[in-house]
Amino acid sequence: MRWWQAGSALFWVYVLSLLIGWAALILQLLGVLAATGVQVAVGTPFAVVTLLVFGWLIVLLDRLRARTVIRGGMIMGLLWGALAGPGLALFANDRMMRIIQGLAGESFADSWQAPISATIVEEGVKGLGVFTVAWLGRGVFVRPMQGLLLGACTGLGFQVVEDVIYSANAGVASAEGGAAPAILVGVVRFVAGLASHWMFTAFAGIGIVLAVARRDWAMPRRIGVLAAWYLLGCALHFGWDAPGPDGLENLLIVVKLLGYIVVFAAVYVWVLHTERVWLRALTPFAAARGLAPAPELATLVTRRSRRRARKLIPVPKWQQTRRQRWLLDELQRLGTLPLDRLIPTGPILEAPR
Repeated sequence: MRWWQAGSALFWVYVLSLLIGWAALILQLLGVLAATGVQVAVGTPFAVVTLLVFGWLIVLLDRLRARTVIRGGMIMGLLWGALAGPGLALFANDRMMRIIQGLAGESFADSWQAPISATIVEEGVKGLGVFTVAWLGRGVFVRPMQGLLLGACTGLGFQVVEDVIYSANAGVASAEGGAAPAILVGVVRFVAGLASHWMFTAFAGIGIVLAVARRDWAMPRRIGVLAAWYLLGCALHFGWDAPGPDGLENLLIVVKLLGYIVVFAAVYVWVLHTERVWLRALTPFAAARGLAPAPELATLVTRRSRRRARKLIPVPKWQQTRRQRWLLDELQRLGTLPLDRLIPTGPILEAPR
């Protein structure tokens, strides 16, 4: 995906949103950041580790290298989540909580305003970013795996900045001050990060990308798919933030964490299956174009088949791995071409040896 689209008005709305969101975040937190410099300095390394670890996890989930043609979009999603999302969400969350308090009263608001507001505002802001990038790259973002990767990157950007904000707030809330509150927050949020924004928005990303890309579906179906996946992410976000019975908070967090991992694993199995089905369907076109023999392309579908193929050929493992990655990248690029262009045209490129 070409990330710089100077001729698109939507692209400049995206850029302006990044600038406004980041400026709004700094202005809203200027006083807090000035007063909690120690906590922010201590919490920032935890946020960096979160970015690296969960970024690696997102790449690891991409078993067939769908990222080859959407790297620019994934970076745009990450930037939206980190720059535009937190500032806009912080402003809107404050207003939403006041509305909830005014409508339902202080007693209800004390327990429920945070999960209700966060679910509506934060998922809405992140979802808007995913939609913007998916629309800008609507010729490339077409499959569930690509939606999952885009949504996960957008959510991860939001998650990392939110971790820093929580570290600053820990310094404000603690009477003792010092580094200890920020360390505790950093550790807890890193562990709990397994079931956080990257996961919630990954679900929304699947629905948003399918709704934007599948113009062959009837509009009610597209809207239904969008709503189902988006609301799944919202439901998990609300469930995570919802208060539990007194004295069982820690146990409930563990139960939620394990349950959310199971839900994500089930969804991921389906997403990976759709990616493999797509790759198998593309193989005859790639073979006809001379990319590689069909039997060799058929070995790329699973990690096990790729490993088995490497053992059968008396070539250094690193060369085989390099070639398999190259073939997967070329298949991903072929997948962006219109069907009527996927016709036999002879060899297209010379594969690395």
